Amino acid sequence: MCTVIVGFDPGADTPLVIAALRDEMSSRPWDGPARHWPDRPDLVGGRDRLAGGTWLAVDPTGPRTAALLNGWPWDGRMPWEGTYPASRGELPLRALAQAGRNPGRDPLHGDDPTLYAPFHLLDADARRAGLHSWDGRCLDTRPLPVGVSMVVNTGLNPDDPRAARHTPEFARTRPDPADLSRAKGVEEIWGEWPRLVNEAANSAPRSAGPDESGDPTGLVARADLGGGRTWETGSVTLLAMDRETVRYAFTDAPADPGAWRMVDTSAPRF
Repeated sequence: MCTVIVGFDPGADTPLVIAALRDEMSSRPWDGPARHWPDRPDLVGGRDRLAGGTWLAVDPTGPRTAALLNGWPWDGRMPWEGTYPASRGELPLRALAQAGRNPGRDPLHGDDPTLYAPFHLLDADARRAGLHSWDGRCLDTRPLPVGVSMVVNTGLNPDDPRAARHTPEFARTRPDPADLSRAKGVEEIWGEWPRLVNEAANSAPRSAGPDESGDPTGLVARADLGGGRTWETGSVTLLAMDRETVRYAFTDAPADPGAWRMVDTSAPRF
C-alpha cells in the first residue's frame, strides 16, 4: 500500500472512514477481500499470494482494521523485497489478533521490527487510531489527529506533494453516515470519496518510472519499468466503521466508477 486516507473523529456518527490505495507490481498475484486465513477466521482482507499476508484487513467482531504501507529506510536505501527474514504482510494480521486478545494493547507487542523491511502500520477503530512506523533503526508510534490525514511512504507527511494537493478535498467531503448499519451502497456510505478516487485514476498518474515522468501530486500511480513490468495502483479499499458496524467496498479498476463492489463482512453461516 502506498496511500491511506484516514478520516478519524471519535465524536462523529461514523468515527472512522478510510480510502486505501494499493500500489504494487501488476504481475504480483493476489486475491480479493475474503476470509483467507483459516487460523484467523474472523479476518477479512485481500491476500498476497506470494507471501500469504495482506495490505489491509478488518476484524468485524471488533470492529477494527489494520493496514500496511511500505516505508523508507532512515538512510535512504531502497528496501528491496526478499532481503528480510519476515514478510511485512503478516503485520496487519498479527495486529488484529493482538487487538482481539487484548483491546488497547500495543499491536506490535512481542514483534521484533528488525525482522521486517521499513513499514508504516495503521491500527484503528472507532475509538482510537495509531500509526506505527519502523525505518530500520527506530520505531515511532503516534496517534492520528482528529480530522482527515493522509499516510504515505514517508508516514504522516503533510509536505508530500499528493498529501498537500488531495488532503483538503478529502477533508472537505469527509463522509459521516448518520446510521451506518442502515446505509446502503457505496455513494450513500462514502459520499464524494469514490468520485475523488475515480477522478484521480483518470488524471495524470504519479510515476517512479525510469524517465521520472508523471505528476508527483498524482494520487494514483502508474510507472512503466520496461520489459513489460508495470508498477501501478491496482486496487482501492473503502472502509467505514462505528463501534458496532464495519462497511467495506473494493475495486480493482479505480478508473471505472461502476466497478466498486461491497464486501460482505458478516460471519459465515454453517
